[in-house]
Amino acid sequence: MGSEERLEQALRSFQEQAKKASELKEKLSELRGHARNADGSVTVTVAPSGAVLGLQLSPLAMRRSHTQLQQEILATIRQATQQAAATMQATVEPVLGDKMQRFREAFQAQSVTPLGPSAPPPASSLPPPGQQPGQPLGTQPGQQPGRQQAQPPPPQPAQHPGQQPLRSAPRTRRPVEEPDDEDFNGPILR
Repeated sequence: MGSEERLEQALRSFQEQAKKASELKEKLSELRGHARNADGSVTVTVAPSGAVLGLQLSPLAMRRSHTQLQQEILATIRQATQQAAATMQATVEPVLGDKMQRFREAFQAQSVTPLGPSAPPPASSLPPPGQQPGQPLGTQPGQQPGRQQAQPPPPQPAQHPGQQPLRSAPRTRRPVEEPDDEDFNGPILR
């Protein structure tokens, strides 16, 4: 075989592998794992990585205690993740062939081991709503710790053309004078 023929063969092989890789990428982007618990009250959809893409709870799920519901959700997520992994393996194996073991090892190194039911962290350790984790308390995103951020002035009400501006100072009241008994033409019983 001449060098030109070997080059053409290598080019065809590369193009074939690129086509297979493109098809595999498309199939993997569409791949999802689905699971439903025994009574159908919890349904989960996950990506092959285990990322939860969808969670549906039926009214029947709300009849459980919060810990029972937590356990049902986590168990259903694990089932969906296992189903997604099995589907991914069945999709990838024909393309990778003998390289499947290396792929499996690399994917498992990137996978997250699912946790079992556990107690949530105490509320005092969680950031307040709207605050990002790791951000010092009392600071806004992008603000340096220890520096006070200027507060914007309060919003002013909209004015229409020709309207007088609202007074910001309170009005002073004149003292009320007590009427004399004589003002009523005679004594008043008190």
